Amino acid sequence: MLPLVRELVCGSDNELFEGGWRNSTNIPQVSNCGQHTDFSSIPTIFIAIFSTIVFYQLYESRNAHLRSYSPISLRIIFCCLLLIDLTATVIYDFSLRFTNSSIYDPIHLYGDIVQYAGFSLVLVLTIACRNRGITTSGVITLYWLLVVVCGVPELRYYLSGYNVDPYRAALYIVSFIFSSLELFLCCFADTTSNGYIGKNSCPEYTASFLNQLTFEWFSGLAYLGNKKSLEKEDLWDLNERDKAKNLIPSFMQNLKPEVERHRKMIKKNPEAIDPKFHPSILFPIFKTYKFTLLAGGCYKLMFDLLQFVAPELLRQLISFIEDKNQPMWIGVSIALLMFLSSLIQSMILHQYFHEMFRLGMNIRSVLTSAVYSKTLNLSNEARKGKTTGAIVNLMSVDIQRIQDMTTFIMLFWSAPLQILLSLYFLWKLLGASVLAGFIILILLIPFNSWISVKMRNCQMEQMKYKDERIKMMSETLNGMKVLKLYSWEKSMEKMILDVREKEIRVLKKLSYLNAATTLSWACAPFLVAVLTFGLYVLWDPENNILTPQITFVALALFNILRFPLAVFAMVFSQAVQCAASNTRLREFFAAEEMAPQSSIAYGGTESAVKIDDGAFAWGPKEEDKSLHNISFDIKRGQLVAVIGRVGSGKSSLLHALLGEMNKLSGSVQVNGSVAYVPQQAWIQNLSLRNNILFNKTYDEKLYRKVIESCALVQDLESLPAEDRTEIGEKGINLSGGQKQRVSLARAVYQNSEIVLLDDPLSAVDSHVGKHIFENVISSATGCLATKTRILVTHGLTYLKHCDKVIVLKDGTISEMGTYQELMNSNGAFAEFLEEFLLEESKHRGRSISFGEDSKEVDEILHDLDQVSPSIRQRIQSQMSQEIDRVDEKNAEIVSNGHQRNESAHSPAGKSDEKEALLGPKTKEKTPEPPKQAKTQLIEREAVETGKVKFEIYMSYFRAIGMLIALVFFLVYVASSVLGVFSNLYLARWSDDAKRIALAGNVSARETYVRLGVYAMLGMGQAISVCMASVIMALGMVRASRLLHGGLLHNMMRSPMAFFDVTPLGRILNRFGKDVDGVDTEIPRSMAMFIRTAEQSIGILAIILWATPLAISVLLPLLVVYIVVLRFYVSTSRQLKRLESASRSPIYSHFQESIQGASSIRAYGVVDKFVKESQHKVDENLATYYPSIVANRWLAVRLEMVGNLIVLSAAGAAVYFRDSPGLSAGLVGLSVSYALNITQTLNWAVRMTSELETNIVAVERIKEYTITPTEGNNSLELAAPTWPEKGDILIKNFSVRYRPGLELVLHEVSAHVAPSEKVGIVGRTGAGKSSLTLALFRIIEADGGCIEIDGVNIADLQLEQLRSRLTIVPQDPVLFSGTLRMNLDPFDAFNDDQIWEALRNAHLESFVNSLQHGLSHKISEGGENLSVGQRQLICLARALLRKTKVLVLDEAAAAVDVETDSLLQKTIREQFKECTVLTIAHRLNTVMDSDRLLVLDKGRVAEFDTPKRLLANPDGIFYSMAKDANVL
Repeated sequence: MLPLVRELVCGSDNELFEGGWRNSTNIPQVSNCGQHTDFSSIPTIFIAIFSTIVFYQLYESRNAHLRSYSPISLRIIFCCLLLIDLTATVIYDFSLRFTNSSIYDPIHLYGDIVQYAGFSLVLVLTIACRNRGITTSGVITLYWLLVVVCGVPELRYYLSGYNVDPYRAALYIVSFIFSSLELFLCCFADTTSNGYIGKNSCPEYTASFLNQLTFEWFSGLAYLGNKKSLEKEDLWDLNERDKAKNLIPSFMQNLKPEVERHRKMIKKNPEAIDPKFHPSILFPIFKTYKFTLLAGGCYKLMFDLLQFVAPELLRQLISFIEDKNQPMWIGVSIALLMFLSSLIQSMILHQYFHEMFRLGMNIRSVLTSAVYSKTLNLSNEARKGKTTGAIVNLMSVDIQRIQDMTTFIMLFWSAPLQILLSLYFLWKLLGASVLAGFIILILLIPFNSWISVKMRNCQMEQMKYKDERIKMMSETLNGMKVLKLYSWEKSMEKMILDVREKEIRVLKKLSYLNAATTLSWACAPFLVAVLTFGLYVLWDPENNILTPQITFVALALFNILRFPLAVFAMVFSQAVQCAASNTRLREFFAAEEMAPQSSIAYGGTESAVKIDDGAFAWGPKEEDKSLHNISFDIKRGQLVAVIGRVGSGKSSLLHALLGEMNKLSGSVQVNGSVAYVPQQAWIQNLSLRNNILFNKTYDEKLYRKVIESCALVQDLESLPAEDRTEIGEKGINLSGGQKQRVSLARAVYQNSEIVLLDDPLSAVDSHVGKHIFENVISSATGCLATKTRILVTHGLTYLKHCDKVIVLKDGTISEMGTYQELMNSNGAFAEFLEEFLLEESKHRGRSISFGEDSKEVDEILHDLDQVSPSIRQRIQSQMSQEIDRVDEKNAEIVSNGHQRNESAHSPAGKSDEKEALLGPKTKEKTPEPPKQAKTQLIEREAVETGKVKFEIYMSYFRAIGMLIALVFFLVYVASSVLGVFSNLYLARWSDDAKRIALAGNVSARETYVRLGVYAMLGMGQAISVCMASVIMALGMVRASRLLHGGLLHNMMRSPMAFFDVTPLGRILNRFGKDVDGVDTEIPRSMAMFIRTAEQSIGILAIILWATPLAISVLLPLLVVYIVVLRFYVSTSRQLKRLESASRSPIYSHFQESIQGASSIRAYGVVDKFVKESQHKVDENLATYYPSIVANRWLAVRLEMVGNLIVLSAAGAAVYFRDSPGLSAGLVGLSVSYALNITQTLNWAVRMTSELETNIVAVERIKEYTITPTEGNNSLELAAPTWPEKGDILIKNFSVRYRPGLELVLHEVSAHVAPSEKVGIVGRTGAGKSSLTLALFRIIEADGGCIEIDGVNIADLQLEQLRSRLTIVPQDPVLFSGTLRMNLDPFDAFNDDQIWEALRNAHLESFVNSLQHGLSHKISEGGENLSVGQRQLICLARALLRKTKVLVLDEAAAAVDVETDSLLQKTIREQFKECTVLTIAHRLNTVMDSDRLLVLDKGRVAEFDTPKRLLANPDGIFYSMAKDANVL
C-alpha cells in the first residue's frame, strides 16, 4: 500500500532511499519522498487501526478521572503544542504554495496533513483517557514510539545542514523534542483521583505500559524474596477482576443451560445416559473467555510470523561474511535487526503466556466453585457413586489439568502453522528434497498418536487407582483410632500398598511410552536434516552444493520446525490427560441433584410439617424404598417424639423431611425455617463459638442463654480459651457428649421455626440429658417451647411430655397418638414400654419403691395399671425377680472379698463436666491474661523456608539409586558431546563443499562418506537420549514406590496425638498432590532440566569455538544471568511453598463440607459455604498469581540476556569477518545456535525452578516420614497365650494427651480381678475414655504402670498388646469394602465363626436379608447402615476376637432399649470368662457390674459394689444416681 501512495504523491521519483545506497560506505539517507509518505503515514495508520482497543478500554473503564497533576496533564499540553507547531508548518506550506516559491514541495504538505490527523486523534484519546481514568495506554505509548523512530531520518537530514530550509528545520526539531517528551512521559503511569492504593493491593494495573510489558512492577517482590523468605503477609491481594465473586456469575450463566439441556434429555429418555450427551464444560469456558482467547491467539500469531525473520537475516549475514566487499554498516544493521526482532518476539511471547496463565487461573477458580456447589447439591444416588476421594481428586487433579491446558491450547493451530511455514521456506531453499523430511514427519504423526492413545488409557487407569488409594487413605485417616485399637494397621497398609502396586505398574508402562516419545522427538529433526541434505546433495551433485548459506538457513528453519514437533507430543499427552479429566468432570456435572423441597411455604397454615401417604427411598427406584405409607400432620409448636427399634427408619424420616431422600409418592409440606441436629454431630474446624453461631451474627444475650440451656457452661470453663478455642477436625478435641451438645446449641441458636432432633440425648450423660430436655426441648420449660420439635429418641421417659408419639416399625408408622392413647391401644408401644421397664429394674436395685425421685417409672407403672392391671402385675413380678437377682449378686461379690475401696469419697459438684482431650483443670480457675490462652489446636502448616536443602536432592537420588543416577548422567553427557560434534562436522563440511565446488572436483564417494559420518553422529545422539530417558524413568518409578511406602509406613505408626493436631486434608494433600508430584511432575522436570542444561552448554561452547573473543561479552552476561536467577529462584520457591500450604485448606474445607452436606442444606446455608470455599480459593490464588508473574518477570530478563548473546554472536562475526579462522560455516553455526539460546536459557531456568519447586514434594513427604512414631520402641513379646487370666493391676497411673497439656489421669490405682465385670463411671471428661486409651497405649504413661497378668504393658510390642485386648469403641467406624473385610481384615476366621459372631450380635437376620450376605459392599464410612447397625457390627468384631479382656466404650449409646438389653445379655453370656470394663453414660447399663470405678477429675473417687456405693449418701456415685433417677 505504501509504495502505491509513494507513486501517487511523488511520481517517478519514488525510491525509499537515495540512489546507489547499497554500495555506499556511509549509512544511506532516506529520500525526501520516503520520509514524507511512508515514515509520516506509519504512526497515523497504526493509531487509526488500534484506536478501537483504546475505545473499548474507555467503554469498559469504571475508574474515576485522573489526577490533574499526573503526567497526563503535561502530555495533553505537549500534544496541543505539537498541533500548534504542525499548524504553523502547514500554514508555512500553504504560504509557499501560494507564493509559488521554488522550495515548495507538495510531498511536505501531504506528510504534514497525515501527521496532523494522527496528532488530533491522539489528543482526543488522551483527554478521554484522563476523563475515564485510564492510567496507561499501550496503544498511545507505541504510537509515540513510532513517531520518534520514524522521525529520526528526517532529524538526521535537518541536522546535517546540507541544503535545508531553516524555518522548516526549526519547526521540525521543536516538534521532534515534544514527541520525545511525550514518549518519555508515556513511560510513567497516572493515578486516579480516588486512587487510594492499599499496602497490599497489586501494583499491576497502576503500573505504566512499559512496566507491564517488562513486568517491572513485580521487581519489588523479587527483591524482597531475595532479602528474606516471603510470608503470606508480604503478598498482594488478588486483583478484583480475578476474584471468584466477579468471575463465577458469567461462567454459571453459560454452564447452567448445558446442565439444564442434559436434565431435560434424561427426563425425556432416561435410557439416553450416554457419556457423549453429558453437559459440556469446555464450551461454557470458551463462551465466558472468548475475548481472552482471541487476544492470546493474536499474540501467538504475531510471534509465530516473527520467528521466520531470523533465518532470512541469517542468510543475509552469511552472504555478508562471504562477500568481503559489502560495507560494514550492512553487517551492523543485520546484527541489530536480529537483536530487535528477538526482543519484540520476547515481549509478545510473554504477554501471550501471561494472558494464558491468568486464564488458567480463572478457569480453576470457576470450576472449583462449580464443583463445590454441585457437591453440596448431589442427590443420594449420585453421592453413592462418588467417594470423597474421587471428588477431592476432581478438584486437585482434573481441574488442575484443564488449567494446565490453557498454555498449550493455541498450539493446536500454531504448531501446524509453524510446520507449514518452515516447510514452505525449506522448499524454496532446498527444492523437492525437503519432501523426504516431510514424509518422515507425517509418518511420525500416527506413531505419536498411537503412543498418546496408549498413554491416555494408562492415565485413566492410573487415575482410577489413585482415586481408590486416596479414598482408602481418607478412610484410614478418619478411622485411625479404631485401626490402632484393633491393631489393624498392617492389614490396612497392605490393602493400600496393593492398590499402589497396581498404580506403580501403570506408571512403569507410562515411563516406557514417554521414552518412546522422547526417541521420536530426538530423532525427528535430525532424521529430517540427514535425509533432506542427503537427497539434496545426491539429487544433482554438480549443482546442489551444501554451501554455508543453504546449510545453516536450513538448520535454522529445522530448529523452528523442531519446537512444534517436540511440543506436539507433550501437547498431545496433555490433551489426552485433559480429555480424560474433561470426561470425568462432565460425568460429575451430569450427576443428579437433590430435588428441591416439594413444598416449602412460610406461614399461612396451621400445619408446620405435613406428609400425606409419603413413600421415600434413598435411591431412585421403587425397590430402594425405605419408608412407606407415611402420613402425619404436626401443628405449629408441637413436640413430637419418633421411636422405634434400630433400623426402623427414624433417621430416614427426618431426612425425608429435609428433602434428602427421593420422594416416590405422596406430598410433603414443611412450613417454616428448619434447624437440624444430626445423630452423629458434625463439628467444623473453627472456634467453638463459630461452630454454634454457624454464620449467624453474635447476640450476647441469646448466646449465653443457649450455652446455659445446652449445659456447656462448665465445658467452656475447662477449655483453654473458652469458646474461642479452636476445635480440631471432626471435633477431635471434644468428647462425644460435648460434640452433641455443641451441635444442639447450634440448632437452638439458629432460632428456626422447626427443629429436627435426631437422638441428641443418647451421647450425653443421663443427668445432662434431663437438664437439656427441661431447658431446651420441653414444651413447658424449654427455650424451644414455642417451636415445632420432632425428636427421635430411645429414652422413653421423655415420651409423656410430648404432644404426639410416632412409633415406627419396618419403615412405616405402626402407631401414632398421644402417650396416653398409645398406652391404651396396647400395641407395639406397650411392648416397648414393657422392655424398657424391665431394663430399668435390672439396674436399679434395693426396693420396688425405686426411691423418691423415680416419679417417671412410678407414673409409667401407674399408667399401665389404669390400662391393664394384669400387665402391671406381670411386669412388677418380673421386676421384683430381677431386683432380687441383682441384690443376691451384689451380696456374693462382697462376701468374695472383691470389694476394695480405693480412695476417699470426695463429693463432687453436680455436673462437673471437664474437657476430654485438653486435660481437666485441677487448680482453681484464675483469671489469665487473654493473650496466653492458646486458642489454636490445629497448628498452621509448617512452610519450609530458604533453599531446598541439598539433602533433599540426595535423598531423592538415593531413592532412585546412586548407580542408576550416575549411569544416566554419563549417557546424557555422551549425547551432548555427540550433538556438538555432529554440528561442528556439518560446519566444516559446508565450508569444504563450497571450496571443492569452486575448484570443480566434486566426488560422489566423499559426499557419501560425509553423509554417513553425519548420520552416525546424529543416530548416536538420539539413541543415547532414549537410553537415558528409559534408565531415569525406571529409577524414578523406584523412587516413587519407596517414598510413598515410607510415608504410609510412618503415618500408620504415628501416635494419635499427631492426628489430633494435623488436619486430615493436610495429610491427604501429601498422599494426593505431593505423591502425584513425585510420580509425574519430578520425572518430567528432571528430564527437561537436564536436556535444556546440556543444550545451553553446547550452544555457548559453539559460539566460543567460532568467535573466542565473544567471551568478553558472554562473561558479564553470565553474571547478569546468575544474579537474575538467584533473585527469581528464592522468590519462586517460597511462593510455591506458600501456594502448596494455602491449597490444603481448600481440600480440608471441602471434605468437611461433604461430611456435613445434609446439615448445610438443612440450615439453608449452602450459599454461605460456597462463598467460604470461594474465599479459600482466592486466598490460594493470591499466592499462585505472583508465582506465574515471577516466571514472566524472569523470562523477560533472561530473554534479554539471550537476545544480547545473539547480538554479541552476530556482532563478533561482523567485526571479525576478516580474521583467518572465521569461516562462513562457523558463523552460520554459531549464529543459528545463538538464535536458539533465548528459548533454551528460558527453559533451563524454568526447569531449574520447576525442579526445585517440585522437589518440595519430596521435602514435604520426607517431613511426614520422620515424624515420631508410637510405641517407645518397646519390642518385648509376651507368651503366645497371654493374657490367660485377665488380671488388671493399675499402679499410680498418670497420663496426659500430649506434652505441654495437663494430666488427665492422676495417680490412678485399682485392681480388677480375673473375669470381674467393672463399670467405669464419672461425669463427662472425668477421664473414663482416657483410661481405656491408656490400656491400649494410644496415650503413653506419664507415671506409674498398668500390668495385665503381671506383664507391664509399656514393655510390650504395640501390635501384640492391642491384638490381645478387645474393644467395642465409642464411634462405630466401618471402612468401605465388604462386610466380611470389616469383621475380619486378616482372614483369620472361617465363615462359620463369622456367622456365629453375627448371630450373637443379633445381626444374622439383617445380614441374611442382604443380597450379597457377607460380601455386601459397605459404603465410605459405613453410610449405608444405620448408626445402631454399625455399633452391632463393632460388637460382632469383639465377639470374633474373644480375648480375655474386653472394653466396652459407651457401646450402647446409639441403640434402642430392646437392642441394648439384647447386647447386655450377649455380653453377659459370651464374655462370662473375660474381664469386662464398661464405660457407660446410662448408669443402668453398669448397675449389674461386680464393681464400679468412679472417676472424678482424673482421680479414683470411689471403687466398690454398686450396692455399697448407693448406700453412701455423700458419695459421687450416689449424687449421679440421684440425678439419673436410678435411686
